[in-house]
Amino acid sequence: MDPRWKEQLEQHRNKRREDIIQGAQQLFLEQGLSLVTLKDVAEFCGISKVTLYKYFKSLDEIIFEVQINVLSAFGRVAYHSPSGDNGFEKMRRMLEHMISVSEHNAGSVRFIAMFDAFYRENYVNEELESRYISFLRRNTHPFYAILEEGISDGSVRSDIDINVLTFTLSNVVVASLQRMIVRGKLLHLDQGVEPAVILKQMTDMALTYIKPQGKQ
Repeated sequence: MDPRWKEQLEQHRNKRREDIIQGAQQLFLEQGLSLVTLKDVAEFCGISKVTLYKYFKSLDEIIFEVQINVLSAFGRVAYHSPSGDNGFEKMRRMLEHMISVSEHNAGSVRFIAMFDAFYRENYVNEELESRYISFLRRNTHPFYAILEEGISDGSVRSDIDINVLTFTLSNVVVASLQRMIVRGKLLHLDQGVEPAVILKQMTDMALTYIKPQGKQ
């Protein structure tokens, strides 16, 4: 095969694959993960199920690809390199930036929450589990380097294992963002507190937690 044709064919395949992922993401956000079928995805993308199977073997595989795409895109805008005099100040600015970015990328936050709820006990099969965990561990979590810097310069507590501290902070922040963005309006109605106020309080609590003990 002519190399140029081969390259064009590969570009076409990659574009169609990306179109399927984007189309599926829209359907999942509109209908939920449990209601969308492979037939729905194929019809939405204007292709046959036979063609769809050339790209994805199952609906779970599509869901995982959407999740990886969403996390990658969200990470590029949420985890920047903040400025600051020390690690603590950089963490403050990163958390504030994440809240702002999440508010403007509510669809991404909603999908991540849906994925967490849908796969709450297992990842269906070893192949998808291995691929997903490999993706998650491909790079060091952005919090890690900032906390490491803070521990080194004395602005962050050093009495907790840095890996534990990284993921404690990450889980608290992500869970709060998901709840406020997915159900914020109803929570405001139920509790009478603005979601933005709760997120600000969460940030203050997290920052207080990572400060060295005894420091104000």
